[in-house]
Amino acid sequence: MKLSIKLFATIRLSTGLKVIDINIDKPVTVLDMLKIVSESINYDLVKKLIRNNKLIPGVIILLDGVNVLHLQKLETLIDKDTTISIFPAVAGG
Repeated sequence: MKLSIKLFATIRLSTGLKVIDINIDKPVTVLDMLKIVSESINYDLVKKLIRNNKLIPGVIILLDGVNVLHLQKLETLIDKDTTISIFPAVAGG
């Protein structure tokens, strides 16, 4: 499966990356995907996005445009080619 991960805001600024494409050979949870991507870009997304096994308030992760908070959160299974958008919590407006 091909996962296309789009990074936004402070994550994009910190990594210098807009999009990461990775191929995986089996279904993974959102949490596992974050760990895989973290390893591939050498940037700890888990630490940036998760506290106490939950998404930090304000963090948005979309799977093909659907917020994981409306699915099974970090346990949502990714089992097909998917575009993932990751928005960290940011201040301001």
